[in-house]
Amino acid sequence: MSIDHHESDHAAALPDGINQEEPGRVWPGSKPVSESEQKYQRLVEGISGDYVIYTHDPDGIITYVSPSVENVLGYSEKELLGLNWRDLIGEHFVGRELADRVFDEVAAGKEFYKFTVEIAHRDGGTLLVEVQQRPIFDPDGTYVSMEGIAKDITETTRDAVELQRLKEDLEQRAAERTAELTRANEALRVSEARYRTVVNCQTEFVVRWSPGAVVTFANEAYCRLLGRNHDDVIGWSFLESLHPDEVARFQASVEILNQDHPIEDFENRVLLADGSVRWTQWTNQILFDDDGKFLEYQSVGRDVTALKEAADIIREKETHLAHMSRLATMGELVAGIAHEIHQPLHAAKTFSEAARRNLELGGSENIETAIDCTQEISNAITRTAKIIRRLRAYTNARVDSFRRLDLNQVALGATELIAFETRKAGVKLEFGLAAENSEIQGDRVQLEQICINLIMNAYEAMAITPARERVLMIASESDDQQVRLCFRDCGCGVAQDEYPKLFDSFFTTKKKGLGMGLPLCKSIAELHGGKILAQPNASAGMTFILELPTMKTAAAKTQFQQDHD
Repeated sequence: MSIDHHESDHAAALPDGINQEEPGRVWPGSKPVSESEQKYQRLVEGISGDYVIYTHDPDGIITYVSPSVENVLGYSEKELLGLNWRDLIGEHFVGRELADRVFDEVAAGKEFYKFTVEIAHRDGGTLLVEVQQRPIFDPDGTYVSMEGIAKDITETTRDAVELQRLKEDLEQRAAERTAELTRANEALRVSEARYRTVVNCQTEFVVRWSPGAVVTFANEAYCRLLGRNHDDVIGWSFLESLHPDEVARFQASVEILNQDHPIEDFENRVLLADGSVRWTQWTNQILFDDDGKFLEYQSVGRDVTALKEAADIIREKETHLAHMSRLATMGELVAGIAHEIHQPLHAAKTFSEAARRNLELGGSENIETAIDCTQEISNAITRTAKIIRRLRAYTNARVDSFRRLDLNQVALGATELIAFETRKAGVKLEFGLAAENSEIQGDRVQLEQICINLIMNAYEAMAITPARERVLMIASESDDQQVRLCFRDCGCGVAQDEYPKLFDSFFTTKKKGLGMGLPLCKSIAELHGGKILAQPNASAGMTFILELPTMKTAAAKTQFQQDHD
């Protein structure tokens, strides 16, 4: 498919709130915009990665496209402006029919579109793109423009499809082999030779073993995994093949097997003869005779390395997205950060001048005053250093290992980071933090990110609330199992039909939001073994609840995560 490139001699029309490239510059035919709108314009113009923001007129002619399009599709802004977007979608491309229906659906009154479409790349290939867009109407109700955001989901979709295929294939093969093994066990009473033939034909690993993990039987698939001869495996303890970090956990999983609980699933790493490591998944079973006397153990396993690697790729992308979100947040808070650092530095300067004057005057009384001033200087420098350390930790791309944290202190730390925004929003913070049992295991930076997102959302929701009523209550409560951190605002709330979509990617109730804040908070909470809930207040506003397992209930699971990160 060829594309005719059109050049435009005039500036492209930008979407609402993106009318300027820099403060003080007004695009022809547009009205001046506020500093806040300029900030969002810079955010859009600086967007990178897999996202493209665009507008086109009712005929499909592209009137604006963000600079990130060159990284995504290979075309420059200049090449695409004036081009009809349909030229990028072949007649037989995926999603072409959905794209063609948009014009008719706009006429029918539809106000939001979300679909997936295949788009041509400049290098001749194609990308799979998720599109979300909405029509813009003038005051007379005439359809004048379409604005939207497109995300390249080619790689993500490929990973998800491959992960799903591996999972389905694994489940199918496990079900098939389990059925075959059940039949093989029944056939054992009839013919041991027949049993061995069936088991050795399995692609899954089949091992029988006695206490101490001493192998009494192993099929050919298991021997191939280890790279050992069959005769060498019989009588050998497979504990030697387990990763050192797995041995104690494996032994603990075996100890709980009994007649009431005869089967337990287990996942571990295996060290092969060539030094490589493979992930394996097992179903361990304890076997008894008809009289209930212990016989031996049987394990059926499979190699799940590819599945784990696919999961790691997805987690890595989520971690990268979380880091980008923190950087974006800090970009919005930069003015407040500068103010917070300026205050202690100004105090240090003031006290240093006072100390100098007292030293010049001389006398014991003035010297004592100068000494007091040096202490104040030290305090101001300490405060500045603390602010800088907190900011560096918050914007660091590295994820800290899980450690013991007080969730109340995490919440207080988040409020310190955005103290300037709190004053600017005119919000009064009230605290009702539980004094006891608020310890958890987690990553401080990630949990602070949740708190900051929820607090900033609350400030925006209370923007139209009368100043004297702008109160955000941050409270916590706990029991033996859970710690709950609640953020209760007095804002505009959320429509009833929007509740099910609050944590969906790209769904937002803000005019210029991207819809990634709450989904990211949900992912971080789930990584910590918890969840986020949203509920309306009896009066005005919303309450968001971060629920995490206590230190006691999370310790075992978190230790496992640390061992395998």
